[in-house]
Amino acid sequence: MLKRFILVIVQLSILTFSVQAGELEDGFIAFKAGSYEKALRLWLPMAEKDNADAQYNIGILYMKGLGVEKNEKTAFIWYKRSAANGNTDAMYNLGTMYNQGRVVVRSTKDAVKWWKMSAELGNAAGQFNLGVVYAYGRRVKQNTEEALKWWKKSATQGNKDARAALYQTYTEGLFNIPVNPQEAKNWK
Repeated sequence: MLKRFILVIVQLSILTFSVQAGELEDGFIAFKAGSYEKALRLWLPMAEKDNADAQYNIGILYMKGLGVEKNEKTAFIWYKRSAANGNTDAMYNLGTMYNQGRVVVRSTKDAVKWWKMSAELGNAAGQFNLGVVYAYGRRVKQNTEEALKWWKKSATQGNKDARAALYQTYTEGLFNIPVNPQEAKNWK
C-alpha cells in the first residue's frame, strides 16, 4: 500500500512539473511573439506558486515595461522572490540594481553579495562581475588571483567580456600579471 501511495505521489509530481514546464514554455512563445500580456497571464499563477523562472520572467516584464507599466520597484520584488528560489539571473540582476542604485540605495556591498551568490552557482555574468570586483578591489580586497579565477570560469562558459578581460590582462600585463602572449592567445 505504501509503495502504491509513493508511486501515485511521484506520478502526480511528474504531471505537475510537465504542466508547469508547458505553461512556462507557452509563456516564452507568447513573449517571443510580442504577446506580453498573455505571457504574464501564463507565468503569474506559476510565479505565485514560487516558480523561480516565472518570477524572473515577470521581473523582466516589469523592468522593461513589456505588457505592463514599467515599474522597477515591482521588478525588484519579483527578482528578489526569484533569487530566493535559486534563480541565478535574478541574483545577478539584483546585484546590478544595487550597483546602480535603481529603486534601492546604491550599495556596492549588496551588489557584490548578489553577484557572488550568482557566481558561486555558475552564472557567467555574475562570475565576470565578481572578477571585476576583485581585479579593482571594489568593496573587497584587491585580489588578482580571484579575479582571474572568476573570469576564467565565466570565459569558459562563453562570456565575451570575460574573454576580453583575460586577453587584455595577459597582453598588457595588467594587475601586476606578467605579459604572457601564449596565455593571451588562449582567450582571444
